[in-house]
Amino acid sequence: MLSIGPAAADELEPGILLDLKQTSHFTDLNKKKIDIVSDDADEGERVVLGATRHKSPVKIVIQKAPPMGPAATGGGSMAGINGKPKLGDDRQLSDAPEVEVETLSASELKFDTSTMKPVSAWAVTPTTASLAWETPNEATKSEVYLNGKFFQYVSRGKFSTNNLTPLTDYTFTVVTPVDIGGSGEESRKTFTLRTLSKDGQAVTPMTYQAYGTAFQYKTFIPPARVNASMCNYADSRYTFGGDNRGFRSPPINAPYDSPDYRTMMWANVNWQNPDGEKLVLAKNVGKSVTYKNNQVVATSYASTSNMLFQNGQSAGSYAQVRFKHDASNPHCKLWDVNYGGSISYSVIVRFYRSGLVEVVGNRQQAPAHEGWARFNTTAGTEQWLNVFQLGNTGFHCLVGLCGTQTINYARSY
Repeated sequence: MLSIGPAAADELEPGILLDLKQTSHFTDLNKKKIDIVSDDADEGERVVLGATRHKSPVKIVIQKAPPMGPAATGGGSMAGINGKPKLGDDRQLSDAPEVEVETLSASELKFDTSTMKPVSAWAVTPTTASLAWETPNEATKSEVYLNGKFFQYVSRGKFSTNNLTPLTDYTFTVVTPVDIGGSGEESRKTFTLRTLSKDGQAVTPMTYQAYGTAFQYKTFIPPARVNASMCNYADSRYTFGGDNRGFRSPPINAPYDSPDYRTMMWANVNWQNPDGEKLVLAKNVGKSVTYKNNQVVATSYASTSNMLFQNGQSAGSYAQVRFKHDASNPHCKLWDVNYGGSISYSVIVRFYRSGLVEVVGNRQQAPAHEGWARFNTTAGTEQWLNVFQLGNTGFHCLVGLCGTQTINYARSY
C-alpha cells in the first residue's frame, strides 16, 4: 500500500485487490469484501459498481480480449479492403490514389466471445486507485510512473495507491519487460483514472463515455531527402523525397488530410451504432519521388494492396482490428520485384469504450512510425493522444537486417 500525502496511516482507506485470474468477487487490500451494487456483465469491458466496508463508492473495470495466437481469426468477412492481394496487384501506381474507405457492421464483427480473457483491470474509490496488467511471470518487475514521474517498482502485475484527492485525474504509466530473456523490449501502458466523488454516489458507467474512438498509424521519413543510391546502382547522385517533419498529432480532418506520410492506416469504432457502421477503416499512401542531381526523375505511388485489415471483431464495449502492413518503395523495384525491402508492421489494435486503446504487435525498424488515438466523448470533447513514437533505426532495416521491434502500448484519455 502506497501513500501520496500527509494523512496518517490509520486514516487511509485501502485500495482494491485486483487479480486477472479471479474476477468473480472483489475485496480491498485488507481482504474486506466489496459489496456489489451493479454489474453490467459486458463481454469485452465489464463495469462493476460497489461500496467498501467504509461505505465509499467503488468502480471496477475489467478489460478482456481474444487470444493473440492462431485462434484469433475470423470475425466477419472483412471483404474488399481486407482481401488477399492477387498476383500483380502490388504494382506501383502512376496517379495519386484516393483514401480507401470501408465500413463493417456489428453483425459482420461478431465472434466467439468464450475465448476472451482479462488482460487489464483498474479500480477507483474517492481516495484510491488500483491497476492490474499482464506480465511474463509473477516475478517480473514493472516501473510505475505517476503523472510522468517515476513512482515505484512493483511485481506480479499489480499496483495500488491511496490518499488521493476525490474527483481528480491521475495518469499512471506502467512499463514492463515483454519477456524474461533480457532483450530490453518493454510494454508501456498509460491509464488516466479519475477518482470518485466522496458523497456516496458512484459514477454511472455511461457518464462521459466515448461515442467514437479512432486510431491512426503512420509511417514517414523525417528528412526532406534521403540517399537513394541503394536503389539506383550505388549512384550517389540519386535521392528520395522524404516527408520533412517530426512526430505530430493528426489534424482535425484525418484521415482525409493531405498526405504527410509514406503510408497511413486508420480505424474508427462507432460505439453508439447498434449495427450500422460499427467499424470504419481507411488507408492511403503518400507520393514517392526520386531525384537525380536535385531534379525529379520519377514520381509514383506505392500500392495499398498489401496494407490489410484483418481479424475485425466486436463484442459489447470491445472492438479490435489487425493492421497487416507490407508496403514497398515503388522506386526500388525491378520488373515488379521488390529488392529494397518493405515498410512492414503487424499489430492488433484493441479498443475499449471506457477510453483505452491498446496496440500489440511488431514492426521492422524503419522508417519512423507513429500511432495516435482519438477520443470523442458524450461530454462533447475530442482529443488526440499519442500512443507511440518509434524512430528510424536505418533503411537497411527494411530488408530485415535489424530484426523486428515489439510494439506493446496502451493509452487512455
